[in-house]
Amino acid sequence: MDQPGFAALSLAAGATPPRGVAGPTRRAWWQEGGPGTGPGLRLAVWGDGAVRPSTSAVMLLCGDARSRDRRLGPESVRRVLLGPDQDLLPTLMPPFAAVTLRDAGTLVAATDGLGFRHLYSTGGPGWGAVSTSARALAALTDAPLDREALAVQTMLGWQLGTRTLFDGVTKVGPGGLVTLGDGRLVETSYASPEPEPTTLEAAVVRMREMLRGYLGAYLDDHPDAVLQLTGGQDSRLLLSAIAPARRPSVAAMTLGPPDCADQVIAGALARRCGLQHETLTLDGLDELSPAEAHELCLDAAARLELMADPLAAAALDYAELRARPGRRISGLGGELARGFYYLGPVAHEKPTMRRTLQLTRWRMFVNDAVPPDALEPEFHDWARDFTTQDVHRILAATGHGWSAATDDLYLEHRMQRWAGGTETAVCTDRVSTNPMLDDRFIATVRGLAPEDKRNSRFLARLQVALDEDLARIPLDGRPAPATMAEPGLHRAVGNARGVIRRGGRKVTQRLAGRRRPPVGGAVLAAAVVRHWRERPQLLESVATAGFFRSDWLAGVVDGTCTPEPSAVALLINLGAALAGRTAAAAESTPSYE
Repeated sequence: MDQPGFAALSLAAGATPPRGVAGPTRRAWWQEGGPGTGPGLRLAVWGDGAVRPSTSAVMLLCGDARSRDRRLGPESVRRVLLGPDQDLLPTLMPPFAAVTLRDAGTLVAATDGLGFRHLYSTGGPGWGAVSTSARALAALTDAPLDREALAVQTMLGWQLGTRTLFDGVTKVGPGGLVTLGDGRLVETSYASPEPEPTTLEAAVVRMREMLRGYLGAYLDDHPDAVLQLTGGQDSRLLLSAIAPARRPSVAAMTLGPPDCADQVIAGALARRCGLQHETLTLDGLDELSPAEAHELCLDAAARLELMADPLAAAALDYAELRARPGRRISGLGGELARGFYYLGPVAHEKPTMRRTLQLTRWRMFVNDAVPPDALEPEFHDWARDFTTQDVHRILAATGHGWSAATDDLYLEHRMQRWAGGTETAVCTDRVSTNPMLDDRFIATVRGLAPEDKRNSRFLARLQVALDEDLARIPLDGRPAPATMAEPGLHRAVGNARGVIRRGGRKVTQRLAGRRRPPVGGAVLAAAVVRHWRERPQLLESVATAGFFRSDWLAGVVDGTCTPEPSAVALLINLGAALAGRTAAAAESTPSYE
């Protein structure tokens, strides 16, 4: 299914339209006027079931609009966008975005407070544009590739800040409220203020009651919702927040092979709580033809707007084909509550380059960076150094001590651009909710001291407060939450061993030069490479772009080189970006009718 999307362009009187407006294929996209629009505003809408925004209708760009514990209808969403109820904007659950017309010539759009639902913007003298598609906006100006964005994606697999792969096209920021009219695009932010500090004890009590209330209300509204259950800590917290008497009526779902830790632990939890448990596997993925695998990955890359791993998204799409329909309850987001980027003891001194180098080299660049031997040496070295400097700039700009600054990095960049990009790609096809993205949960976690988050202390205490019996069951690769809930010598030793094991795996990966692909990623990467070998012309544009080594690409084509999935993922995205630029240039003319 095609996801609902839109593109809007506003021209001031007498302004010259951007070059791509005149492309013959795109003429229908950028029609002057149209139903409900006035002079100067050009609007295109696409996708299954899309509702055209107007002065009386809202185009919802996510599967559901929810303010904490209650669902909002279209008229309520319009009131939120246009003013009477704008105080509700920070409470809207990610991923959220919507667009409407204030009047015939003015469009208003908004995204959620975390920036999970991606919207994009660009502009020039006398004109501005906003869209759900960065590629559509890039086509307006034949935008060249953004070399800095490509460098970051080469090292991280995702983006920092508001960059896209296209120069001059940026992502609307977290809490973004966009007004487009009279040839001007104005973006303001309703981002939440700095949170108030809180104690561990108060945070546990508040979040215990918040999670119970949120999930109770959601299951009242949607009793058929499916809990995405793993062997980890976050989804177990959500299971624990569901009243025991209600659990036998709740369905759960786990992705992975039957013998993986997630399936084993989740299965045991499901049997213990009486859940209706469904397992999702990737059986048959390796039976796809090279052409089918390539098409599946290209489709995923397009929905990700070329800014995250299409192999991971395509594998999940394949698994979801056999999943039961219905809404999902997701536990993504607990990483923020346990100091995902903490290295060693909590540190309160300002970020230093030495610490940034440790974080990037030994943590951030481990899994998703393209191997150095695939890239032109000069570009690789520059990309590594630029990305490191950019991470350091972000950390220093927070004004916080080292550990707290890494929490900001995770929340404001990795969650927005990696998790948010993935959710954006599917948010109208698979409706999900995540109580850990509720503004109350985020504010509480941000108000905790790093010492209270380190080694999962807060989440473990919360787990015990929700369900002490489930807190005594070990996690995947870690001890039971109950052992992490309180300080103590035997617990500290056990927790330290867990940290050493996880850190040791990262060090071993780094020293061995190995990267861990996403589930199904290696299978799809191998199939895509076979397709390239059958049709080597698909890599011609990448070969001339100057980022990948020509001899390495030749080895990929002749079979003497087997690329890692991270390299295949970037090749897919880069190839699609370059192909889009070529198509845009072929369609554009200097005539502005």
